[in-house]
Amino acid sequence: MKIINDIMATRLLFFIMAFFVGLWTIRIPTIKDQINTDYFGIGLVMATFAIGSIIAMVFANNVIKMSSARTVLLYTSILQAILWLPTPFISSLQMFMFFSFIFGLCYGSFEISCNLYASNLEKREKKSMMSGFHAFWSFGVLTGSIATSLFLEWDISFLNNVLIYVIILLPLNVFIVLRLYEDQIENNKNQHSIFFIWPLLIFLLALIAMVNALTEGSVDAWGALYMRDFIKVDGFLIGLATVSFNIFMVIGRLSGDWIRDRIGVYNFLTILFIISIISLYTLYSFDSIIAAIFGFALLGIGTSAIVPIAYSLAGKAEGIDSGTAIAIVSIAVYGTFMGAPATLGIIANTYGVNAIFFPIMIIFLFVLPIIFASRRLFIK
Repeated sequence: MKIINDIMATRLLFFIMAFFVGLWTIRIPTIKDQINTDYFGIGLVMATFAIGSIIAMVFANNVIKMSSARTVLLYTSILQAILWLPTPFISSLQMFMFFSFIFGLCYGSFEISCNLYASNLEKREKKSMMSGFHAFWSFGVLTGSIATSLFLEWDISFLNNVLIYVIILLPLNVFIVLRLYEDQIENNKNQHSIFFIWPLLIFLLALIAMVNALTEGSVDAWGALYMRDFIKVDGFLIGLATVSFNIFMVIGRLSGDWIRDRIGVYNFLTILFIISIISLYTLYSFDSIIAAIFGFALLGIGTSAIVPIAYSLAGKAEGIDSGTAIAIVSIAVYGTFMGAPATLGIIANTYGVNAIFFPIMIIFLFVLPIIFASRRLFIK
């Protein structure tokens, strides 16, 4: 009976942290106006967040081994919720970048701990569950996005929005973390540091995770701005990009483990990449609200299981410590956010916010043949 509670507690952890991400994605236009910046400035905020995340991820595995994933999850959950409280009062880009960096330190530690805990549950249960865990992440982003969109529609202030979420979610988060097992530390002779020659599979998993990060990050960072500035909508409709994306992300992730086990990792990855390419072309080329909803929905399906597959295979890879492998994949994701947001911000300023999807589409087209050439590594 306890194992069922443990799995559900892990799912809820993904959900709660993602709910705050939903707050962030919908409030980006609010924050942009609050700190009086442009698209490039928003890109810098994302970049400082990524730098903080990567610094934390480099050391997270060692910190976890000195304590436990459960302990790290407890403290980072509390600190991230508290850090939200001053954000409605920050009026300068520089101060917001500083807070974004601190957020990144907490989030990077949380990311490694949560995915490592989930990977250990997969190995304990001897079945694919990572896509299901990440489905609750997407469901959290979806729910947080809808709730925040409604707050926007009802003219509820950013401050009250934050207060309501923190008052409700912080105690719940602490309660859930305390329901987790005190996880056992993995003792083996594999590499515990990220600084060594990685197995080829880890290189490939890091690559596909980086590509996927561009898509998920583009929706989180630019979806609301895309709807407001390119599709020309306001109020609740601003959140439709994130909402439609995450509805179909949830559907894709809830079914992802089942599909993967039946058609294989290689076939599944190939299909996901092709769907993503079609959706990115749609978002770049068409400016109607119908095309936007369709494009973001299709993108949600296409990117739904890529990162869960990367984490799942990394956690089971031979010749490397599970925490180290997961840290490498996570660092690849947030390393992408170091340079990509500012670069995409320049593109958005110069060519329009829809133009950010064109280079991402080209990168997908470049990586797809690499997946074809590496088929044997994904036949699991």
